[in-house]
Amino acid sequence: MDPITWTDETRQLTALSPWARNPRKIENAQAKRLQESFKEFGQPEQIVIGPDNELYNGHQRLKSWLSKFGDIEIDVRVSSRPLTEKEREKLTIYLHKGAVGEFDFDILSAEFEFDDLLEWGFKPFEIGMGDETDINAEWEGMPEYEMENLGSAYNLKMHFATKEDLMDFGKLIDQALTEKTRSVWYPKAEVLPGGADKRWAENDEP
Repeated sequence: MDPITWTDETRQLTALSPWARNPRKIENAQAKRLQESFKEFGQPEQIVIGPDNELYNGHQRLKSWLSKFGDIEIDVRVSSRPLTEKEREKLTIYLHKGAVGEFDFDILSAEFEFDDLLEWGFKPFEIGMGDETDINAEWEGMPEYEMENLGSAYNLKMHFATKEDLMDFGKLIDQALTEKTRSVWYPKAEVLPGGADKRWAENDEP
Protein backbone atom coordinates (compact mmCIF):
# COMPACT_ATOMS: atom_id res chain seq x y z
CA MET A 1 0.00 0.00 0.00
CA ASP A 2 1.24 3.47 -0.89
CA PRO A 3 2.76 5.58 1.91
CA ILE A 4 0.67 8.53 3.09
CA THR A 5 1.67 12.14 2.53
CA TRP A 6 -0.24 15.26 3.57
CA THR A 7 -0.98 18.63 1.97
CA ASP A 8 -2.40 21.85 3.41
CA GLU A 9 -5.65 23.07 1.85
CA THR A 10 -8.93 24.78 2.80
CA ARG A 11 -12.53 23.56 2.82
CA GLN A 12 -16.01 24.79 3.73
CA LEU A 13 -17.28 23.11 6.89
CA THR A 14 -20.35 21.69 5.13
CA ALA A 15 -18.11 19.94 2.57
CA LEU A 16 -16.74 17.58 5.22
CA SER A 17 -18.22 14.11 5.78
CA PRO A 18 -18.19 12.96 9.44
CA TRP A 19 -17.35 9.37 10.36
CA ALA A 20 -20.42 7.45 11.60
CA ARG A 21 -18.18 5.31 13.83
CA ASN A 22 -16.33 8.20 15.46
CA PRO A 23 -15.75 7.09 19.11
CA ARG A 24 -15.27 10.63 20.45
CA LYS A 25 -18.01 12.76 22.04
CA ILE A 26 -18.26 16.20 23.59
CA GLU A 27 -20.24 17.87 26.36
CA ASN A 28 -21.99 21.22 25.96
CA ALA A 29 -19.42 23.00 28.15
CA GLN A 30 -16.56 21.60 26.06
CA ALA A 31 -18.26 22.64 22.82
CA LYS A 32 -18.63 26.15 24.18
CA ARG A 33 -14.89 26.27 24.97
CA LEU A 34 -14.12 25.18 21.39
CA GLN A 35 -16.21 28.07 20.12
CA GLU A 36 -14.57 30.54 22.50
CA SER A 37 -11.11 29.26 21.54
CA PHE A 38 -11.82 29.72 17.82
CA LYS A 39 -13.16 33.22 18.42
CA GLU A 40 -10.09 34.23 20.44
CA PHE A 41 -7.24 32.33 18.74
CA GLY A 42 -8.57 31.36 15.33
CA GLN A 43 -7.58 27.90 14.09
CA PRO A 44 -4.09 26.95 15.33
CA GLU A 45 -4.62 23.25 14.47
CA GLN A 46 -5.83 21.93 11.14
CA ILE A 47 -8.71 19.52 10.71
CA VAL A 48 -7.55 16.21 9.19
CA ILE A 49 -9.43 14.78 6.20
CA GLY A 50 -9.10 12.36 3.28
CA PRO A 51 -9.05 13.17 -0.45
CA ASP A 52 -12.85 12.78 -0.68
CA ASN A 53 -13.43 15.14 2.29
CA GLU A 54 -13.98 12.24 4.70
CA LEU A 55 -13.31 13.58 8.20
CA TYR A 56 -10.50 11.83 10.10
CA ASN A 57 -9.95 14.23 13.00
CA GLY A 58 -12.00 17.28 14.03
CA HIS A 59 -15.55 16.01 14.51
CA GLN A 60 -16.16 18.09 17.63
CA ARG A 61 -14.80 21.25 16.03
CA LEU A 62 -16.97 20.67 12.96
CA LYS A 63 -20.12 20.29 15.03
CA SER A 64 -19.50 23.16 17.45
CA TRP A 65 -18.21 25.61 14.81
CA LEU A 66 -21.13 24.93 12.45
CA SER A 67 -23.65 25.60 15.21
CA LYS A 68 -21.95 28.86 16.20
CA PHE A 69 -20.36 30.31 13.06
CA GLY A 70 -22.15 28.62 10.15
CA ASP A 71 -20.49 27.36 6.97
CA ILE A 72 -17.07 29.00 7.33
CA GLU A 73 -13.87 28.17 5.44
CA ILE A 74 -11.30 26.34 7.54
CA ASP A 75 -7.77 24.95 7.17
CA VAL A 76 -7.46 21.23 6.56
CA ARG A 77 -4.68 18.69 6.15
CA VAL A 78 -5.48 16.24 3.37
CA SER A 79 -4.10 12.71 3.00
CA SER A 80 -2.72 11.59 -0.36
CA ARG A 81 -4.96 8.52 -0.37
CA PRO A 82 -8.03 7.37 1.57
CA LEU A 83 -7.25 5.55 4.80
CA THR A 84 -8.49 2.02 5.31
CA GLU A 85 -10.99 1.55 8.10
CA LYS A 86 -8.32 0.01 10.31
CA GLU A 87 -5.94 2.92 9.59
CA ARG A 88 -8.74 5.33 10.44
CA GLU A 89 -9.36 3.60 13.76
CA LYS A 90 -5.64 3.58 14.58
CA LEU A 91 -5.13 7.24 13.64
CA THR A 92 -8.06 8.30 15.85
CA ILE A 93 -6.64 6.49 18.86
CA TYR A 94 -3.09 7.69 18.21
CA LEU A 95 -4.15 11.33 17.88
CA HIS A 96 -6.10 11.29 21.15
CA LYS A 97 -4.61 8.55 23.30
CA GLY A 98 -1.89 6.30 21.98
CA ALA A 99 0.83 8.78 21.03
CA VAL A 100 0.20 11.94 23.01
CA GLY A 101 1.77 13.25 26.18
CA GLU A 102 0.11 13.88 29.52
CA PHE A 103 -0.15 16.92 31.72
CA ASP A 104 2.43 17.33 34.48
CA PHE A 105 0.01 18.05 37.32
CA ASP A 106 2.78 19.17 39.68
CA ILE A 107 3.63 21.98 37.24
CA LEU A 108 -0.04 22.79 36.68
CA SER A 109 -0.71 23.13 40.41
CA ALA A 110 2.46 25.14 41.05
CA GLU A 111 2.62 27.39 38.00
CA PHE A 112 -0.99 27.92 36.85
CA GLU A 113 -3.93 29.65 38.52
CA PHE A 114 -6.44 27.16 39.90
CA ASP A 115 -9.48 29.21 38.82
CA ASP A 116 -8.06 29.53 35.30
CA LEU A 117 -7.63 25.76 35.00
CA LEU A 118 -11.26 25.23 36.04
CA GLU A 119 -12.47 27.81 33.54
CA TRP A 120 -10.39 26.25 30.75
CA GLY A 121 -11.85 22.78 31.23
CA PHE A 122 -10.26 20.89 34.12
CA LYS A 123 -12.38 19.38 36.87
CA PRO A 124 -11.32 19.93 40.50
CA PHE A 125 -10.42 16.28 41.16
CA GLU A 126 -8.08 16.26 38.14
CA ILE A 127 -5.81 18.85 39.76
CA GLY A 128 -5.73 17.54 43.32
CA MET A 129 -8.92 19.10 44.72
CA GLY A 130 -11.00 15.98 45.11
CA ASP A 131 -13.13 17.32 47.95
CA GLU A 132 -14.64 19.89 45.60
CA THR A 133 -15.93 17.31 43.11
CA ASP A 134 -19.69 17.54 42.63
CA ILE A 135 -20.57 13.91 43.31
CA ASN A 136 -24.28 14.52 42.76
CA ALA A 137 -23.63 15.86 39.27
CA GLU A 138 -21.39 12.90 38.42
CA TRP A 139 -24.16 10.43 39.42
CA GLU A 140 -27.06 12.34 37.87
CA GLY A 141 -29.43 9.91 36.16
CA MET A 142 -27.85 6.82 37.74
CA PRO A 143 -29.93 4.31 39.79
CA GLU A 144 -30.19 5.19 43.48
CA TYR A 145 -28.84 2.92 46.18
CA GLU A 146 -27.37 3.26 49.65
CA MET A 147 -23.72 2.42 50.15
CA GLU A 148 -21.25 2.88 52.95
CA ASN A 149 -18.76 5.66 52.24
CA LEU A 150 -15.43 3.84 51.98
CA GLY A 151 -13.51 6.64 50.28
CA SER A 152 -11.06 9.02 51.85
CA ALA A 153 -12.31 11.87 54.01
CA TYR A 154 -9.38 14.16 53.14
CA ASN A 155 -6.83 14.41 50.33
CA LEU A 156 -3.44 16.07 50.74
CA LYS A 157 -0.87 16.73 48.00
CA MET A 158 2.71 16.66 49.26
CA HIS A 159 5.98 17.71 47.63
CA PHE A 160 9.46 16.35 48.42
CA ALA A 161 12.68 18.12 47.55
CA THR A 162 14.70 14.92 47.16
CA LYS A 163 14.28 11.16 46.87
CA GLU A 164 15.78 10.83 50.35
CA ASP A 165 13.01 13.05 51.76
CA LEU A 166 10.45 10.78 50.13
CA MET A 167 12.06 7.68 51.64
CA ASP A 168 12.21 9.32 55.09
CA PHE A 169 8.52 10.11 54.90
CA GLY A 170 7.77 6.48 53.96
CA LYS A 171 9.63 5.32 57.05
CA LEU A 172 7.72 7.83 59.17
CA ILE A 173 4.33 6.43 58.13
CA ASP A 174 5.67 2.85 57.90
CA GLN A 175 4.84 2.42 54.22
CA ALA A 176 7.08 1.45 51.31
CA LEU A 177 7.26 4.40 48.88
CA THR A 178 9.03 4.57 45.52
CA GLU A 179 9.59 7.28 42.91
CA LYS A 180 6.51 5.93 41.09
CA THR A 181 4.18 6.12 44.11
CA ARG A 182 1.33 8.52 43.36
CA SER A 183 -0.94 7.99 46.36
CA VAL A 184 -1.07 6.25 49.72
CA TRP A 185 -3.69 5.55 52.38
CA TYR A 186 -3.01 6.43 55.99
CA PRO A 187 -3.47 4.38 58.09
CA LYS A 188 -2.71 1.52 55.71
CA ALA A 189 -5.72 0.32 53.73
CA GLU A 190 -6.21 -2.96 51.95
CA VAL A 191 -8.66 -4.11 49.31
CA LEU A 192 -11.25 -6.64 50.43
CA PRO A 193 -12.04 -9.75 48.32
CA GLY A 194 -13.63 -8.70 45.03
CA GLY A 195 -11.66 -5.46 44.88
CA ALA A 196 -14.66 -3.19 45.41
CA ASP A 197 -14.20 -2.12 49.01
CA LYS A 198 -11.42 -1.07 51.37
CA ARG A 199 -10.88 -1.31 55.10
CA TRP A 200 -8.38 0.28 57.42
CA ALA A 201 -5.90 -2.54 57.87
CA GLU A 202 -4.41 -1.12 61.10
CA ASN A 203 -7.83 -0.88 62.75
CA ASP A 204 -8.58 -4.61 62.60
CA GLU A 205 -9.46 -6.31 65.85
CA PRO A 206 -6.60 -8.48 67.19
